[in-house]
Amino acid sequence: MAAEKAEGHRQHMAAGYLSVLFASALFGSVFTLAKVPLTTVDPLALSAIVYTIAGLGLIPIAKASFRFKTRREYYYLAIITIFGAVAAPALLLYGLQQTNASDAAILANGEIVFTIMLSAIFFGEKPHGRVGLFAVILVIIGLFIATTNLKVSETILEFNAGNLLILASMLMWAIDNNVSRRLSSNVRPAKIAMVKSLSGGLVLLAIVLFLGKSGAITSIEPSLWLIIVGMSVSGFGGALLLFLQGIKRIGTVRAMSVFSMTPIFGIVIAAIALGESISVFQGIATGLIIVGILLVSRH
Repeated sequence: MAAEKAEGHRQHMAAGYLSVLFASALFGSVFTLAKVPLTTVDPLALSAIVYTIAGLGLIPIAKASFRFKTRREYYYLAIITIFGAVAAPALLLYGLQQTNASDAAILANGEIVFTIMLSAIFFGEKPHGRVGLFAVILVIIGLFIATTNLKVSETILEFNAGNLLILASMLMWAIDNNVSRRLSSNVRPAKIAMVKSLSGGLVLLAIVLFLGKSGAITSIEPSLWLIIVGMSVSGFGGALLLFLQGIKRIGTVRAMSVFSMTPIFGIVIAAIALGESISVFQGIATGLIIVGILLVSRH
């Protein structure tokens, strides 16, 4: 009986790690895909479209009502919607429009640091012992090497508007991650992802209409819609669903450590799609990140 329970626990944890890994791969594609429509589409309008489509796409998967059982659950939902589905995507897309891709990739790693910091400060969930802390440091070092090749552009050191907006969006998602963990203990991740995405998208859409920017949506070129829909369903909706499933199974710190693979997937996607070569530094970084993830999972 004990052996069966142990095996079931291992499978449960393995499913959590795989969910977050796939989520990081899907989200890693967003930075490349988003750059295309951002050349002509208003960031606020794009964020409204993306989250509305993501929410609608999750309805047949979630197969759930929009009702919650307690006031606390509605309270948590309001927090993750405001921070994670309204503020974060808008800030991210505005930031991406004003900064280059390499700087954005570096700054996006702030979500990992912010999430772990908030989890440790407010919820007491922190890396176990010195080994756990060392593992997180390894992951952060690996990410820095992977996204910079040990060459940081001058713009990353300048606190321009785009950089600050990217950092702000990562803080918003860090708050969302920690609150979502509490909500997912009683509510299915698929339902959370559906309601949060659709609610955030509709709120953003209402803001767009209130500001008189409806033309920014109606004037989108037909050729861009395929990219926008694909990015919405996979990079945002799919990634969110898988991430929430993973965070429920393995916890915030472990989930964020695995999710730190996002920039690595971004590099691989760029290499396949754009023919960019993978450097020695990026190989070393990948090794450091994998070691860090293994240490976190064991400790």
